[in-house]
Amino acid sequence: MKLSSIVRGLSALTLLSTVVACDSLAKKESTPEPKKAEAGQSGPDSTQGTKKETEKKAKVSAKEAAEIASALPPAKMVEPIVNPKKLPPYAGKTGSIRGIVHATGDHAPSRPEVLKKMEESCTTSKSLFGKLFREGKERQLADVLVAVTGYEGYVPVKTVNVPVKAEGCAWNTRTVAMTFGQRLTIDGLDNRPYVPEIFGQSTLAQLFVLPTAPNVELVPRRAGRFKLVDSMRLFNVAELFVLAYSTVDVTGADGKFEISGIPVGKVKVNALLPQTGAVALREITIEEGKVAELDFELAFDKLSYAKKAQPTPLDELPGSKK
Repeated sequence: MKLSSIVRGLSALTLLSTVVACDSLAKKESTPEPKKAEAGQSGPDSTQGTKKETEKKAKVSAKEAAEIASALPPAKMVEPIVNPKKLPPYAGKTGSIRGIVHATGDHAPSRPEVLKKMEESCTTSKSLFGKLFREGKERQLADVLVAVTGYEGYVPVKTVNVPVKAEGCAWNTRTVAMTFGQRLTIDGLDNRPYVPEIFGQSTLAQLFVLPTAPNVELVPRRAGRFKLVDSMRLFNVAELFVLAYSTVDVTGADGKFEISGIPVGKVKVNALLPQTGAVALREITIEEGKVAELDFELAFDKLSYAKKAQPTPLDELPGSKK
């Protein structure tokens, strides 16, 4: 399947598989990373690989590790993913969309197994992670990824950095969306330390967000779906989507989203709540200079969800620090 078909032909029912496909394409374009030995694996190859990686990490200072982690990928790696046709930046007529996402069906169930892992003072994390998903009094849904696809043209990102705030033992969102080639900036807003890592991507050293150094920058080395984790508190996890296009937004606590700079014409608008897998699709026409009002409803059924196989919590994986 061509990348253009994957990126521009996105539908709600295939949103997650599209991220996986994009991930696979990115792996082909990127430089392969050294393979890590699996837990319990033995043999000369795995021992040698682990030894070399350990020696490499030992030779890298914290400053050097931070510089490497924050370095943007070269254009020759980014362009085949985000602009495979090598088009000039779109300069034609554009419009916008905005709206609110609401939940329907059952309310979000509590997560006592997660709450018991938090300190009493972690009030922010309790509100973010205490239930399966976040919904407001009027059932506004937070952390929903909204994406616009199906248009013709290359729409570059407006800024390089994608900010994430750390406060109260938690990130400020449970879903982060960015375009491949952008950089995450994690800013600490309180006196707690945080250790942000992109789960699924190796690092030369752990980087700490501290009161004396309240900023860490991380750059995904390929497109796909990851997790932004806090290695000090493995319940503090945000679903991280590194995409091949820039026309995306994530809803806040008020359930609102807004995306501007969309080329005119027919487009597809997709909404995904990663915490439940609920998806929705709308097809609309973008008109020049106009804002299209578009609301979504994402359903949740507690019984159906309980029957699905759930991923193992990060702090229960082999080798994790509890």
